[in-house]
Amino acid sequence: MSRRILVLAAAAAGALALAACNDGSATTAAKPSSAPSAEAPVSAAASAKPSAKSSGSAKASSSAKAATATSVPDICKLMSKAEIGTLTGESVTLMTDDGGSSPTSRYCQWQLSQGQVTIAVTLETRGNFDVRNKQATPVMGVGTTAYSLSGHLYVWENGHDIDVYVSSESSDSANLSVARRAALQFIPRLEAASK
Repeated sequence: MSRRILVLAAAAAGALALAACNDGSATTAAKPSSAPSAEAPVSAAASAKPSAKSSGSAKASSSAKAATATSVPDICKLMSKAEIGTLTGESVTLMTDDGGSSPTSRYCQWQLSQGQVTIAVTLETRGNFDVRNKQATPVMGVGTTAYSLSGHLYVWENGHDIDVYVSSESSDSANLSVARRAALQFIPRLEAASK
């Protein structure tokens, strides 16, 4: 199972926990007690969420070994609350990161007055990234290659699989437009921080 799915499952679990606990105040949590750990959701995510990838044969190579990058920086330090607010037109009520429990995958989530933005980054080979669901739609002009699937924008750039999810707009196409703009801002910063 792709690390992307595991990161998405962890982000979803965190979103549910945060939604239940959100009191409406604007805070930043370095590592909230309800944030998912990188290891804990693996078995639950593997059985609960189907793979977004096609059912082709699994690649045996380790994505971390074949990727050009060696670790993933803190995502929350690469995009500010103000920038997310400007991109979405919403107020950021809570920003949560994964606490850095894994050097090969990280995420940051911004809860908004309406909706959320999540950016997850995993080290991944181009070959593994290119194995995708038949329903994926190519997205041009962002990263080395990109596609959208199930409301997510997936971008591959220099050994990084970047998953941008936005749920603040009135339509899927509007959410994808915001996700694309966020990715265009985010990718150069990720590249600079990964050097």
